[in-house]
Amino acid sequence: MHATAGRILYETLKAHGVTCLFGMEDPIHVFHAVDRAVTKVVTVRDEKHGAIMAHGYAQATGRPGVCASTSGPGATNLITGLLEALQSSVPVIALVQDHPLKLKGRHAGSALDHAAALTPFVKAVIRIDYPERTAELVRSAFRIATTGRPGPVALICPSDVMATETDGDPHADAAYAHFPAIRSRADAASVARAAELLAKAERPLIVAGGGSVASGAFAEIAELAERFAAPVATTMTGKGAIADDHPLSAGVLGTTTGGLYGRGKVSNALLTEADVVMVLGSRTGQICYSNWTLPKPGTTLIHLDVDPVEVGRNFHTDLPMIGDVRDTLRDLLAHCRAAGLERTDRGNGGRMAELKEAWAREIAPVATSDRQPMRPERVFAEIGRVSDASTLIVTDASYVTGWAMSQLDTTTAGRFILSPRGTAGIGWSLPAAMGAKLADPARSVICVSGDGGFGYVMNELETAARYGVKVLVVVFNNSTLGFQRHWEELAMGSYIECDFMEVDYSEVARALKCSGESVSNPADLAGALARGLACPGPYVINAVIDPEAAAPIMGFDKPIPADATH
Repeated sequence: MHATAGRILYETLKAHGVTCLFGMEDPIHVFHAVDRAVTKVVTVRDEKHGAIMAHGYAQATGRPGVCASTSGPGATNLITGLLEALQSSVPVIALVQDHPLKLKGRHAGSALDHAAALTPFVKAVIRIDYPERTAELVRSAFRIATTGRPGPVALICPSDVMATETDGDPHADAAYAHFPAIRSRADAASVARAAELLAKAERPLIVAGGGSVASGAFAEIAELAERFAAPVATTMTGKGAIADDHPLSAGVLGTTTGGLYGRGKVSNALLTEADVVMVLGSRTGQICYSNWTLPKPGTTLIHLDVDPVEVGRNFHTDLPMIGDVRDTLRDLLAHCRAAGLERTDRGNGGRMAELKEAWAREIAPVATSDRQPMRPERVFAEIGRVSDASTLIVTDASYVTGWAMSQLDTTTAGRFILSPRGTAGIGWSLPAAMGAKLADPARSVICVSGDGGFGYVMNELETAARYGVKVLVVVFNNSTLGFQRHWEELAMGSYIECDFMEVDYSEVARALKCSGESVSNPADLAGALARGLACPGPYVINAVIDPEAAAPIMGFDKPIPADATH
């Protein structure tokens, strides 16, 4: 092809299957080359939100999402979104317009050293300084983003280079158009040793992290669990690695789900009691491993991850295994079948069933409560009733994550919940939900956010309306920064500047050309959710909840008053 470098860049994106571009319309020579019959351009209100939309797109499709920005402050706006993608191991490619090369070092308007600014937040920064290398460098960006531990890549596009006509071959490297692109496998000796340890264990536990879901290791995890009668706990990003109704599913572990009314008590107890733990695709971060107190010292630990940097980072690891979760488990299962290794006689001794029943009894009063202001657990119970295997739940960080991870069930293995667990920044769920919905229009998408987080992103409701993005948004509105308020109360004995004015976010939605309603009576929730799901465009439910209700975070216990359940 003989064309501008901007046209060649776009054609290379198209060859890789990119169907959406999120951001401002820079680099202009790329956007003016877009075939809008093939690729949807989504012009956003903030470049950060474009990066988050690309993140949601990537998780919904299994292909890298692409966002874009202008130079200088436009590029720095991307940082929060790219940081989350980096920490969450999600491939996002950011196109960043730069000044013409001839203006470098002259203090041109909005000038910035983009490589210096973006390098800490991406796997790589690639500058396209020579137009004839455009297609090659775009392919490099896809290769880097999708291999090893996936993550974001920034492509710096000087405007004079993008305007230059050149020759190029805008084909795709098909292997890198999706992730994980290249699957490595742990060595045979470690596979055999893992099988031996699991067979000899008396109280084994499998911990499935986000890498398990990204790898698509659903059938393999269920088969491994059944072969060794090993319960499966998950991290928050690992939720969906096994269906919640599977008899060996222990639920999400950690501090965020392990407090009052939290199902995490089940998996935390099993992790405490385990003698052999096999961790699959997890960074072993602070929250899911209870401030790194679990697993306990002396527990035999097997840790499998595609990234060797993560294996053994936070715990002594008796058996490190480097490789893709799905394909390494396939080797492990093949070895077990050939060697006749299994322990199905062990069952779970009734222990997990006992723990689950205790949690069900504890949460029932709040999940069915008719009190006003509404209990958030009641709101999530109603959301659970209208969700099925085809529903994608997108949560913001902070309190709504704890409630969602504890209460919402995955009825089949797969990606059911998206959540910003890399850095847990609030103001993520709406743009991520929009990106996921645009990526997979046939899927129902429900976005849940606190009012604090929603304040960061509600300007994108106009974007959702402009593009007809059918997303149901439930704003858990307690007119306060709940986590901050309750944390200050615990740490300081009181809180100071956490409360907001009472705002009806359904009114904000209507002002921004969306539909919506406010709900303060739990009896009205079912009808509101039905109307929201039936609406052909974006719909916001302003759910007025109790400001004293805390997520099931360990130490944040705030019981419902005994005389106020109904």
